[in-house]
Amino acid sequence: MAEQALPGAGSPAERTAADIPAGVQRAEPYAYYILFLMVVGNFFNFIDRGILSIIGNRVRADLHLTDAQLGFLMGTAFAVFYSVVGLAMGRIADAVSRRGLMATGMAVWSGMTAAAGAATSYTGLATARMAVGIGEATASPCAHSLLMDYFPARNRSLVLGIYLGGVHLGGAASLIGGGYLLQHWGTLCTTLSFDACRLADWRAMFLIAGLPGLGLAVLIALMREPARPEIVRPVRLLPFVVGEMSAAVPPFTLFNLYRAGGGAAVVRNLVLVAVLGLIAWGLTRLVGDPLQWSALALGAYSVITWGGVMRLRDRPLFSLTFGCPTFLLITAGGSLMASISGAVGAWNAPYVMRALHVSPGQAGLYLGVTGVVTALSSNLVGGFITDLWKRHDRRAPMWISIISLTAPIPALLVMLRAQDLESYIAAFAVFNFLIMLWSGALGAQIQDLVLQRMRGTAAVILSLVLVLVGAGIGPYWVGKISTMTGSLTAGLYSVIGLVPVAVALFLLAARRVRADTPAARRARAAAAGEAL
Repeated sequence: MAEQALPGAGSPAERTAADIPAGVQRAEPYAYYILFLMVVGNFFNFIDRGILSIIGNRVRADLHLTDAQLGFLMGTAFAVFYSVVGLAMGRIADAVSRRGLMATGMAVWSGMTAAAGAATSYTGLATARMAVGIGEATASPCAHSLLMDYFPARNRSLVLGIYLGGVHLGGAASLIGGGYLLQHWGTLCTTLSFDACRLADWRAMFLIAGLPGLGLAVLIALMREPARPEIVRPVRLLPFVVGEMSAAVPPFTLFNLYRAGGGAAVVRNLVLVAVLGLIAWGLTRLVGDPLQWSALALGAYSVITWGGVMRLRDRPLFSLTFGCPTFLLITAGGSLMASISGAVGAWNAPYVMRALHVSPGQAGLYLGVTGVVTALSSNLVGGFITDLWKRHDRRAPMWISIISLTAPIPALLVMLRAQDLESYIAAFAVFNFLIMLWSGALGAQIQDLVLQRMRGTAAVILSLVLVLVGAGIGPYWVGKISTMTGSLTAGLYSVIGLVPVAVALFLLAARRVRADTPAARRARAAAAGEAL
């Protein structure tokens, strides 16, 4: 395999076409085209991720699933493999062509979303959802890293807020479009040229959701990419990618650990395997659902092991991420917040269809429009306020996050007591606006804690932990409580218990953020061996 020069060390033509200085002070017009592509990519990402919510009741009936199993499919099946593969994607995105990596991942997740429509069992659908997670693991590190290179520091919270708007646009499209098509598929299928009416409605929804992303993958593969002056060493592409994957994917992790840290590192890792296996076994004995706990144990193992490999191979990177208490506190608090918003988001449509006897078309339209308007405005308002507030107080992202945690609780209580769709939607609008204020703020804060060459890795750590905890626990646990009590309402009430813990984590982070200045960050990196 020929060596591939890393971005920043490519050919003169490539550098001339795409060079953006590391300290860019003003975004060029082309930067907004890149932002557009990233937003649209995020749009398809969250259509494919969220389509199961609106069709969940049909899938549950057709495949004879429990709410706990449906919660696993909506969250854990995707989240664990997103995490396992995604950990390695940070360093891969920091070292190879981000456009090529993202385009490949988009082709995988779009294709596997379409393939989910052919599933005939719980296991088959879970397998397809796992593959979607593998493909989507490429999106966040590539997009965050590209946007940080194209836009100046003073605009990054707002830019990330706009980028994250694709989350809400995609989520809304999956609800509005999915609900309408689900309700009217019996009529719409007759207008197609092939015998589409032989497809069950939910199977057709997977196919329709997945195929458009294949075209966008081509556009992303053709875009320009900024040079990265910090990265100058060449890599042999295939060995590098395989090596990074083996840092997180068992059992190859053992070879990586042995090469980096010798027999002692392997022994410590085997002890970790035993401890996580024992925890998974105990939880399975206690509440059942072995696939849920085995999958979460795999995700936890990959995160912890990858951090251990990072400590042995790249101490400066470890020092500013897994080795930084501020980074860990922010990530932990964000993951609990993601559990609350993720659980409510996943079960919103099934809840209103069951509790309020609303049709799929109505549920999708009202929830989708309300969700996208409130979430997009929340991202913009939250990012703008944070950028202004941060000029006077470095702790602003923490305060915004605490507000975003506590203020929505009364609205959630009103939602779960509503007797009609109008009351539910009014309360949901307030809840969704408040719970989404934090997203751009935390993303930008994490980027402020690391060096430029580490941005992709920092983004993927934040993203994968939020997904692993938020999607891997939130939707499943609500479904499990629903299965045990016979009440989906009780399951949704239970997420309020996470709020005090998350607030405490953000308060602890706020105490540390003020001291985490750029100078302190560079000093820690230098102490760990970084050549500055």
